[in-house]
Amino acid sequence: MCPMADDRPALPTSEPPSPVVGPVLTRGEFVAFAVELEALRGRHKTELAARLRDARAHGSPGDNEDVLAVHEDVSVLGARIARLEELLRAAPVVDHVFDGGASLGCTVRVTGAGGQVAEYVLVGRRSDSSSLREVSSGSPVGQALLGGRPGEIVRVQLPDGRDRELRIVAVTPPPATSSETAAAAFGVKAA
Repeated sequence: MCPMADDRPALPTSEPPSPVVGPVLTRGEFVAFAVELEALRGRHKTELAARLRDARAHGSPGDNEDVLAVHEDVSVLGARIARLEELLRAAPVVDHVFDGGASLGCTVRVTGAGGQVAEYVLVGRRSDSSSLREVSSGSPVGQALLGGRPGEIVRVQLPDGRDRELRIVAVTPPPATSSETAAAAFGVKAA
Protein backbone atom coordinates (compact mmCIF):
# COMPACT_ATOMS: atom_id res chain seq x y z
CA MET A 1 0.00 0.00 0.00
CA CYS A 2 1.41 3.35 -1.03
CA PRO A 3 1.24 6.26 1.46
CA MET A 4 -0.95 9.12 0.31
CA ALA A 5 0.58 12.48 -0.49
CA ASP A 6 -0.24 15.39 1.81
CA ASP A 7 -2.04 17.98 -0.33
CA ARG A 8 -2.19 20.61 2.43
CA PRO A 9 -0.17 23.76 1.74
CA ALA A 10 3.01 24.00 3.75
CA LEU A 11 3.14 26.65 6.44
CA PRO A 12 5.99 29.15 6.18
CA THR A 13 8.75 28.27 8.63
CA SER A 14 10.74 31.50 8.50
CA GLU A 15 8.32 33.36 10.79
CA PRO A 16 8.15 32.49 14.47
CA PRO A 17 4.71 31.50 15.74
CA SER A 18 2.68 34.38 17.12
CA PRO A 19 2.73 34.55 20.92
CA VAL A 20 -0.33 33.44 22.82
CA VAL A 21 -1.96 36.47 24.36
CA GLY A 22 -3.35 35.81 27.80
CA PRO A 23 -5.43 37.93 30.12
CA VAL A 24 -4.34 41.43 31.05
CA LEU A 25 -5.30 42.82 34.44
CA THR A 26 -5.84 46.33 35.73
CA ARG A 27 -4.21 47.19 39.03
CA GLY A 28 -7.61 46.95 40.77
CA GLU A 29 -8.29 43.49 39.30
CA PHE A 30 -4.82 42.32 40.36
CA VAL A 31 -5.47 43.50 43.93
CA ALA A 32 -8.94 41.88 43.99
CA PHE A 33 -7.54 38.53 42.78
CA ALA A 34 -4.67 38.76 45.30
CA VAL A 35 -7.16 39.37 48.12
CA GLU A 36 -9.28 36.41 46.94
CA LEU A 37 -6.17 34.21 46.82
CA GLU A 38 -5.17 35.06 50.37
CA ALA A 39 -8.71 34.44 51.64
CA LEU A 40 -8.83 31.05 49.90
CA ARG A 41 -5.43 30.07 51.26
CA GLY A 42 -6.59 30.90 54.79
CA ARG A 43 -9.83 28.97 54.31
CA HIS A 44 -7.91 26.06 52.81
CA LYS A 45 -5.66 25.77 55.87
CA THR A 46 -8.15 26.31 58.68
CA GLU A 47 -11.77 25.60 57.78
CA LEU A 48 -11.23 22.55 55.60
CA ALA A 49 -8.68 21.01 57.99
CA ALA A 50 -11.18 21.33 60.85
CA ARG A 51 -13.96 19.82 58.72
CA LEU A 52 -11.75 16.88 57.80
CA ARG A 53 -10.86 16.21 61.47
CA ASP A 54 -14.56 16.30 62.42
CA ALA A 55 -15.56 14.03 59.54
CA ARG A 56 -12.89 11.48 60.42
CA ALA A 57 -13.80 11.53 64.12
CA HIS A 58 -17.50 10.89 63.56
CA GLY A 59 -17.47 8.48 60.62
CA SER A 60 -16.82 4.80 60.21
CA PRO A 61 -13.58 3.80 58.47
CA GLY A 62 -13.94 2.93 54.80
CA ASP A 63 -17.47 4.30 54.42
CA ASN A 64 -17.49 7.99 55.24
CA GLU A 65 -19.24 10.25 52.77
CA ASP A 66 -18.36 13.32 54.87
CA VAL A 67 -14.64 12.64 54.44
CA LEU A 68 -15.10 12.22 50.68
CA ALA A 69 -17.07 15.48 50.49
CA VAL A 70 -14.31 17.33 52.35
CA HIS A 71 -11.67 15.85 50.02
CA GLU A 72 -13.73 17.01 47.03
CA ASP A 73 -13.99 20.53 48.48
CA VAL A 74 -10.22 20.53 49.09
CA SER A 75 -9.60 19.54 45.45
CA VAL A 76 -11.89 22.24 44.07
CA LEU A 77 -10.38 24.88 46.34
CA GLY A 78 -6.85 23.75 45.52
CA ALA A 79 -7.56 24.05 41.80
CA ARG A 80 -8.93 27.59 42.23
CA ILE A 81 -5.86 28.55 44.29
CA ALA A 82 -3.55 27.17 41.59
CA ARG A 83 -5.43 29.08 38.84
CA LEU A 84 -5.23 32.33 40.81
CA GLU A 85 -1.52 31.83 41.54
CA GLU A 86 -0.82 31.26 37.84
CA LEU A 87 -2.93 34.26 36.82
CA LEU A 88 -1.19 36.59 39.28
CA ARG A 89 2.22 35.27 38.27
CA ALA A 90 1.74 35.45 34.50
CA ALA A 91 -0.81 38.16 33.65
CA PRO A 92 0.60 41.60 32.87
CA VAL A 93 -0.78 44.47 34.95
CA VAL A 94 -1.52 47.69 33.10
CA ASP A 95 -1.22 51.13 34.61
CA HIS A 96 -1.49 54.01 32.21
CA VAL A 97 -2.65 57.59 31.99
CA PHE A 98 -6.15 58.10 30.61
CA ASP A 99 -5.92 59.72 27.16
CA GLY A 100 -9.62 59.79 26.26
CA GLY A 101 -9.63 56.38 24.57
CA ALA A 102 -11.30 53.27 25.94
CA SER A 103 -8.88 51.13 27.92
CA LEU A 104 -9.00 48.61 30.76
CA GLY A 105 -10.98 49.90 33.71
CA CYS A 106 -12.85 52.51 31.67
CA THR A 107 -16.63 52.73 31.44
CA VAL A 108 -17.81 53.08 27.84
CA ARG A 109 -21.32 54.31 27.02
CA VAL A 110 -22.55 53.25 23.58
CA THR A 111 -25.68 53.43 21.47
CA GLY A 112 -26.72 50.65 19.15
CA ALA A 113 -29.04 50.41 16.20
CA GLY A 114 -32.46 51.61 17.27
CA GLY A 115 -31.00 54.03 19.82
CA GLN A 116 -30.66 51.66 22.78
CA VAL A 117 -27.99 52.82 25.24
CA ALA A 118 -25.63 50.48 27.07
CA GLU A 119 -22.66 50.94 29.38
CA TYR A 120 -19.74 48.54 29.51
CA VAL A 121 -16.81 48.39 31.91
CA LEU A 122 -13.70 47.04 30.20
CA VAL A 123 -11.91 44.47 32.35
CA GLY A 124 -8.94 42.24 31.70
CA ARG A 125 -10.69 39.13 32.91
CA ARG A 126 -14.20 38.41 34.16
CA SER A 127 -14.60 36.69 37.51
CA ASP A 128 -17.46 34.87 39.20
CA SER A 129 -18.49 38.13 40.82
CA SER A 130 -18.40 40.20 37.61
CA SER A 131 -21.50 42.19 36.76
CA LEU A 132 -23.28 41.75 33.44
CA ARG A 133 -21.98 45.10 32.20
CA GLU A 134 -18.34 44.07 32.58
CA VAL A 135 -16.79 42.85 29.33
CA SER A 136 -13.34 41.34 29.05
CA SER A 137 -10.76 42.68 26.66
CA GLY A 138 -10.82 39.32 24.87
CA SER A 139 -14.56 39.35 24.13
CA PRO A 140 -15.85 40.60 20.76
CA VAL A 141 -17.39 43.72 22.35
CA GLY A 142 -14.28 44.38 24.46
CA GLN A 143 -11.96 44.04 21.46
CA ALA A 144 -14.10 46.43 19.41
CA LEU A 145 -14.28 49.05 22.17
CA LEU A 146 -10.59 49.04 23.19
CA GLY A 147 -8.96 52.22 21.94
CA GLY A 148 -12.25 53.70 20.77
CA ARG A 149 -13.07 57.36 21.40
CA PRO A 150 -16.34 59.27 21.75
CA GLY A 151 -18.01 59.79 18.38
CA GLU A 152 -16.46 56.73 16.76
CA ILE A 153 -18.50 53.86 15.39
CA VAL A 154 -17.06 50.41 16.06
CA ARG A 155 -18.09 47.15 14.44
CA VAL A 156 -18.50 44.08 16.63
CA GLN A 157 -18.20 40.67 15.00
CA LEU A 158 -20.53 38.46 17.06
CA PRO A 159 -19.79 34.75 17.54
CA ASP A 160 -22.80 33.78 15.41
CA GLY A 161 -21.31 35.67 12.44
CA ARG A 162 -23.53 38.74 12.61
CA ASP A 163 -22.09 42.25 12.71
CA ARG A 164 -23.23 44.91 15.15
CA GLU A 165 -22.38 48.61 15.04
CA LEU A 166 -21.97 50.61 18.22
CA ARG A 167 -21.45 54.36 18.47
CA ILE A 168 -19.24 55.36 21.38
CA VAL A 169 -20.98 58.20 23.23
CA ALA A 170 -18.66 58.62 26.23
CA VAL A 171 -15.56 57.09 27.80
CA THR A 172 -15.13 57.55 31.54
CA PRO A 173 -11.73 56.80 33.09
CA PRO A 174 -11.45 54.28 35.90
CA PRO A 175 -11.70 55.69 39.43
CA ALA A 176 -8.25 56.99 40.39
CA THR A 177 -8.23 55.62 43.90
CA SER A 178 -9.95 52.27 43.50
CA SER A 179 -6.83 50.08 43.53
CA GLU A 180 -5.13 52.03 46.30
CA THR A 181 -8.29 51.93 48.43
CA ALA A 182 -8.76 48.18 47.88
CA ALA A 183 -5.09 47.52 48.61
CA ALA A 184 -5.18 49.52 51.84
CA ALA A 185 -8.43 47.91 52.99
CA PHE A 186 -7.00 44.41 52.69
CA GLY A 187 -3.38 45.12 53.57
CA VAL A 188 -2.11 44.33 50.07
CA LYS A 189 0.62 46.54 48.68
CA ALA A 190 -0.27 48.02 45.29
CA ALA A 191 2.97 48.49 43.40
